[in-house]
Amino acid sequence: MICIVNDASCLIDLHKGGLLQPLCCLPYHFLVPLPVRESELLTFTPQEWALLEEGGMVTSDLPPEQVINAYELKSQHGRLSANDCFCLVTAQCHSNSILLTGDRLLGEVAKRKGVQVHGVLWVIDELLAANVCDQALLRQALETWQGDPSVFLPEDLINHRLRRL
Repeated sequence: MICIVNDASCLIDLHKGGLLQPLCCLPYHFLVPLPVRESELLTFTPQEWALLEEGGMVTSDLPPEQVINAYELKSQHGRLSANDCFCLVTAQCHSNSILLTGDRLLGEVAKRKGVQVHGVLWVIDELLAANVCDQALLRQALETWQGDPSVFLPEDLINHRLRRL
């Protein structure tokens, strides 16, 4: 099964769009690195985490040798955060994985290292294709992101998806 490694940026945007529960209905195995969960997703309530875990979201911790790899990656790419590096190394540890991130630099580094990368608009496409939630919810998420100055998505790509819905 394909493993989706979740960066905080996408989980935060999916949370804003009300799409966390539908996300877990997709036919993937979902992971969030422990340091990301504990330091960047502090606004998620225990109830929300319980729902995510019931839906199959797993919090994963890297073994010590992989933590070393993450810090080596950080030393090579100083503009990446340590948590970005944990996400990328976690994705590299799973042979059939996708890194879900909205961070451009992290995405570029991951692609150069052979890791498949997608963002929240891909999630919209996957939810639509799998027909696991109402299209009105997808439209609402897109409109929420469109009106949120802290969500950095290309306007033309949001509009394209809104037209499709």
